[in-house]
Amino acid sequence: MKSKNSGFTLAEVLVAIVIGVISIAAAFSSYGYFNKSYKSVSQKAAINNSARDALTTISRDLKIAGYVDINYTKVAKSEIKLIYLQQKTLAKLDSLTVWYTTSPNDIMKVQYQPKKYQGSEKKYLARSVVMNPGHSSQSIIYDNLEFVPNITDFQVVLRDKEGNDVPACNNCTAHTAEIYLTIESSVEIFNTNRAVTITNHDSSNGNTQNFNDKYHRETFFVSVHTRNLSNN
Repeated sequence: MKSKNSGFTLAEVLVAIVIGVISIAAAFSSYGYFNKSYKSVSQKAAINNSARDALTTISRDLKIAGYVDINYTKVAKSEIKLIYLQQKTLAKLDSLTVWYTTSPNDIMKVQYQPKKYQGSEKKYLARSVVMNPGHSSQSIIYDNLEFVPNITDFQVVLRDKEGNDVPACNNCTAHTAEIYLTIESSVEIFNTNRAVTITNHDSSNGNTQNFNDKYHRETFFVSVHTRNLSNN
């Protein structure tokens, strides 16, 4: 009895190859799309988390700024300061320093200052904390710690009770302090360049920046009542 050998014809093999190639291409295309989407979402989430944590800490420091413990014992108390605001210090970004006492014997100095990454034009917001600055008991807790990565803007606006801007000063008093913080993604997430204009605080002390690249940027804002520096 003869056995009949069966197999695929050339046409069937070619069809199978084409279908396989299409399936693989579709799989790679889907992977690329979902990978791009994941990168975009993860970058935006990282920016939001970074901004939320940063503004919470800065708000806390501004609320305490100027506080003096009633039992603070330093002679003459000449070292007690309030807020030191420097505007447009690095690429038109601001710097902020606040002081407050933490006990009858200790005073804290907290500074927020934009810095450039080594060998790069990109910037980060550094935070420095010094206990009892200028005294024999001085202790550096943080020295230019990278507090917020990949910032493109940091603006501080002080306002009096009438809502008028308070100019940059060495020992500022203010009713409220407004913080503008713009952060960009650490990597490119768009397929093509996008032209974007960002304006934070639209006055002579504000900052307008133009970008044309593939990075995602978001601006965050908080207004803080500086309860120890105003007359309510």
